[in-house]
Amino acid sequence: MVEAFPASLIGKTFDCVFGSFVPRLTFFSPDELHVQASIGATEIDEMVKVDLTSVRPNLVLVSWTEQSGNFVVQLQDHENGIVHNYARLADGQLFCAQGAIQSIPAA
Repeated sequence: MVEAFPASLIGKTFDCVFGSFVPRLTFFSPDELHVQASIGATEIDEMVKVDLTSVRPNLVLVSWTEQSGNFVVQLQDHENGIVHNYARLADGQLFCAQGAIQSIPAA
């Protein structure tokens, strides 16, 4: 059942590895996500409202807007361990990257 997959994300944490930039995402509910990342001197550590849609089993589309105004869309392929990231940054720049999505064991 496709709709069941986003519910299975709740309580799980993932690193999205885009080279030296590695944001950590923790799903708290179907509409709330904790984002942690370091970009140069900038630290992101905030709860954001999230839209979460299953595309197929283990493939989910996730989008959110950060307090800074950055708008992020990710296609997360948990079956193949790949994440595609498309972001319009608050200053108008685009940040598009593909990387690995890695599950972080619960502490």
